[in-house]
Amino acid sequence: MKLFSKTLIFLLLSTPAAFATSATFTNHQELKGTVHAYLTSKLSNLDTEFSINVLSIDQRLKLKKCPIALEIKASREPIKAGRNTVSVRCDADVSWRIFMSAHVQLFGHVLVSRHPLSKGHLIRKEDIELQRIELNGLRSNYLTHSKSAINNVLKRSINRGVIISVKILSKPTLINKGDTITILAKNNGFKISMKAIALSAGAKGDKIRARNVKTKKIVQGTVLNSQTILVSI
Repeated sequence: MKLFSKTLIFLLLSTPAAFATSATFTNHQELKGTVHAYLTSKLSNLDTEFSINVLSIDQRLKLKKCPIALEIKASREPIKAGRNTVSVRCDADVSWRIFMSAHVQLFGHVLVSRHPLSKGHLIRKEDIELQRIELNGLRSNYLTHSKSAINNVLKRSINRGVIISVKILSKPTLINKGDTITILAKNNGFKISMKAIALSAGAKGDKIRARNVKTKKIVQGTVLNSQTILVSI
């Protein structure tokens, strides 16, 4: 009976203190939720899916509850895929500051090859497809629209499922060195054409050199198609 009375007295005396302690310090889960909400707001403007995992802090760390709004700031902006560090600060009378880590995953639909393709292959619609992948670690030169790849040539052979990027594509060569072409000259409504020999190869939009067949003069013009370059006069 005496033991029961002592236990009851202990519980009555200690329970309010425990509640007081709990109410005095910041809840770690709530803190994680606050950081998660901050990162979500920063990533919501991106045209991509994302996943955020805020890492827990040491449970032994006791942080006084902040009577004012916490100041939260990422160490780098915009938020990138991978590990991010976030500063959380209470700028009250009893101030404190901690750094929390969060792992961010970004997902998007990018173009990949549907089957093995050889070097020099002219990309067609049936060669590529969009696939949802994690973007972490990828550079920004991957393609997300088929029209950006179709009618371009592969610089190297690739296997099935390879991401189509700018660096592995080139425009198809329309004019080869030695081709007989037409020089088209325009200026204020005036237009004249002359036969020439291409002195270099080029794709559409490239500038190449050509020699006028009649005058032997060398000019530089922009490739319009497989037979014509445009020069300014």
